[in-house]
Amino acid sequence: MKKKFNNILISNDDGYESVGLKVLLNIAEQLADNVLIVSPKENQSAKSKSITIKKKINYREISKNFWIVDGTPTDCMIFALNHIFKKNMPDLILSGINAGSNIGDEVSYSGTVAAAWEGAVRKIDSIALSQYGGDNTIDSYKCSQAKGLEIINYLLKIKSQTTRFYNVNFPYIVSRSLENVRSSFTTLASQKIADELLFDDNFNSFSIGRMINDQRSSTNTDLECLKENKISITPLALNLSNNEFFNKMNNDI
Repeated sequence: MKKKFNNILISNDDGYESVGLKVLLNIAEQLADNVLIVSPKENQSAKSKSITIKKKINYREISKNFWIVDGTPTDCMIFALNHIFKKNMPDLILSGINAGSNIGDEVSYSGTVAAAWEGAVRKIDSIALSQYGGDNTIDSYKCSQAKGLEIINYLLKIKSQTTRFYNVNFPYIVSRSLENVRSSFTTLASQKIADELLFDDNFNSFSIGRMINDQRSSTNTDLECLKENKISITPLALNLSNNEFFNKMNNDI
């Protein structure tokens, strides 16, 4: 059976040994003849779109088509797209599958989303995928294992005049059949109101704890979708310009 693509590039932010990356590789190999992995050497969660500057970035190919980069997810993408794929860009970029959800305000911190973002700005269809409740056990990825290929195929069939850039979150479901798990297009939840800070005994250092969220419910958000045990699909935009402002200014002139 002929596969959809010649080349798929995959990356993540949890590091090259993560379970989610192995799950994503299995999915990608059903879509493309050639799958290339460029993944961070260490866990790079919450690094967003940060890049390493004024410092050498070590890398190596640990096996055929599998590279590790001692840097951020965006470093990985810059290396892949400007070196490995310099002459022939990949047909699709998949990032993940992240251990834990990336929803709402968390998306701005996510290295998983950032890797897909870097692909999308190069006009390459890119999808970030995350598993709510995912950890270092394969069983925690049952939903993304069962539904990941179906969701990716569905999204790629949707006609678009712009580059496809999606953020997908799978619910944590392990105790029942996954065949009838539904998906829904959602907006990003806006739930953050504060952060927990954990200080040492001398109050000269701190660590950042959990995000403190607004518990009020909003409809049609990725957060509510996961609460209903549905797969959340959020189409993301690349341009951060405030179009509402410009529309208002144009109307006022």
